[in-house]
Amino acid sequence: MTERTPLHGHDGTEASGRPVRLHRFALLSGIGWLIDFAIFNLLVALGVGLFAANAIGATCGVSFVFVTGRRYIFRDVRTGMAAAILAYAVWNLLAITAMSWAIAWLGELIAALLPTLLRALALSDPRLAAVLHALVAPVAKIALTPVSMYANFVAMGLIVERRLHFV
Repeated sequence: MTERTPLHGHDGTEASGRPVRLHRFALLSGIGWLIDFAIFNLLVALGVGLFAANAIGATCGVSFVFVTGRRYIFRDVRTGMAAAILAYAVWNLLAITAMSWAIAWLGELIAALLPTLLRALALSDPRLAAVLHALVAPVAKIALTPVSMYANFVAMGLIVERRLHFV
């Protein structure tokens, strides 16, 4: 009879040593990010500023990630639901505010540099400029997403399991 090896170690890794927890969180966060990104872009298209659009979209996305992550990723629950929600709300108030500011700042920087870049490349087609300008908000959000996702992963581990997880 063959000895069975556990698929997942107690430390969140597979028997092979790969960090399953982070991979699952990345997948779950990807879904939350799609929710966030869709709302963000819809609000930007409706004329809402980058800071407010990100704050609203991110709140929707992280709410989804918290509820599903607590159930499917961070199973060693050491924090009661009320305390976890409060801690996660405080964390996200700070994190979303910081990320919204960063996205707005990066968007403004890209928008300010765009005319200079177009002139340097001798591109004067106003349609191209309009398309590139429309991409400023999504590019700023996409550029900062990895930082946000990883910080949220570490925060979830601390809030739900009271452990620091890096992978």
